[in-house]
Amino acid sequence: MSELPELDFSSEKYQKHPFETLAELARKWRVARSKRGVEILDYDLCRNMILDRRFGTGHPRLMHLLGLPEGRALNYKRESISFYNRGDKRRKLRQPIARLMSPHASEAFRQDIKSVIADIISDIPTHSSVDLIARLCDPTPSRVYCYWVGANKEDASYIARTSHTVQQVHTRNPEKTPEIVEAFDSLLDYAEARIAAARKAPTDNLISDLVRAADNGEFTDDDLRNWIIKLAEANTDNSSHQIASTIIELASRPTIWQRLGEDPDAIPTAVNEVMRIHPRSISTSREALEDVEIEGVHIAKGTPVFANIGAAHWDERCYPEPEKFFLERAGQPAHLNFGGGVFSCLGRYAITIEVEEVVRHMTKAFPRIRLDKAEFSHSPMFTDVIELRATLAPF
Repeated sequence: MSELPELDFSSEKYQKHPFETLAELARKWRVARSKRGVEILDYDLCRNMILDRRFGTGHPRLMHLLGLPEGRALNYKRESISFYNRGDKRRKLRQPIARLMSPHASEAFRQDIKSVIADIISDIPTHSSVDLIARLCDPTPSRVYCYWVGANKEDASYIARTSHTVQQVHTRNPEKTPEIVEAFDSLLDYAEARIAAARKAPTDNLISDLVRAADNGEFTDDDLRNWIIKLAEANTDNSSHQIASTIIELASRPTIWQRLGEDPDAIPTAVNEVMRIHPRSISTSREALEDVEIEGVHIAKGTPVFANIGAAHWDERCYPEPEKFFLERAGQPAHLNFGGGVFSCLGRYAITIEVEEVVRHMTKAFPRIRLDKAEFSHSPMFTDVIELRATLAPF
């Protein structure tokens, strides 16, 4: 492994042009290394590693790197699905959520998601430059979450802020640990309050369905609480950045933006292409559960291994001219933004609906949108949109 070429994610080249850089490196090497572990760059190798039962979750190591202290936050992490590898416990934890957020079940959310988005967009001022992260990208998933857990929409700003904070676990920066712990402690209290309210007055929403699943013995009350936290932890932050990235990629192509307003049936294809060309997840982490060999490289048990989704999505053998945005790109392999197998994102269908409906509303209402400022930040793990200002011009 020491003979593998080394990637430098701190380089100016990567920071400015991450996907072009990863694609260039992937043309040279299928497997490399970095300070964080083994790096997989080839699409097929990435897909296979994500599904390979010899690799498990890298979350326990991540908590160790952060130095998360003993307490409620660390206990939550230890008991949540993030810490469980393939097996009966992970399967049991996934089953109720997989059923309640299946493609069919998620599609049932669409009308309510539409209503949430329409309400948000109606409050955004037009004919002046606005902060779309604050006015649209953050409120959309956080208010959908409030709908799921039966909370008032005024809680949305708290959910967005707290979700952004706890997602800092992926920075691997111990300096962030105190605020991460504080945010998790707050979410634990919030989740318990929402569960108590749902038990007192059950209704037709996701949290009531989860309470019923727990009461039927499908999982424990601790598992129930942990899922309410996980939905806030994983969905809100990731969805906000994916919505922002999608708006930037589509609005910066006025012809495509206009076409989507005229032909909304093309929106799912457009969203899929955005998730390929500029994914929220640039890589996903695993850990070798046993000694493994990939491409002749011996990987010892316990070694962190990363599937570089950003490289895989720009693999020209899978996606001809990967640097180009093709609305009609068809017959290509699926993007890897949501992982796969027992580690696939359980909220992927709902998240995709959120993004599609934002695009549907925005392209219809504001065919002449003008991007005033759009700025990305790219870590080895994620695409973040750190600024998005636009002027919304209706007809």
